[in-house]
Amino acid sequence: MSDRIFPTAQDAENAFYEALERADLEAMMGVWAEDEEIVCVHPSGQRVTGAENVRESWRQIFAGGPNMRVHVTQRVVVAGHADALVEREA
Repeated sequence: MSDRIFPTAQDAENAFYEALERADLEAMMGVWAEDEEIVCVHPSGQRVTGAENVRESWRQIFAGGPNMRVHVTQRVVVAGHADALVEREA
């Protein structure tokens, strides 16, 4: 995790997907807040809470190296919140 501040939500989202595609644990954790209250829910997964547990969940996902390609097919922004529909290519 880092003290990095992203100027926009889009910048944070881009950093997330870049880290995901590269299977870069440090870059991924740089997107997350330094807070033991963080929560992550992976697709088809359980709720993961706390910085160390979130880090470990990403470490396990990235253990096989870069194997994902992300292509955002539709992006929706509603009242300051952004959601993306993502196609996963493995």
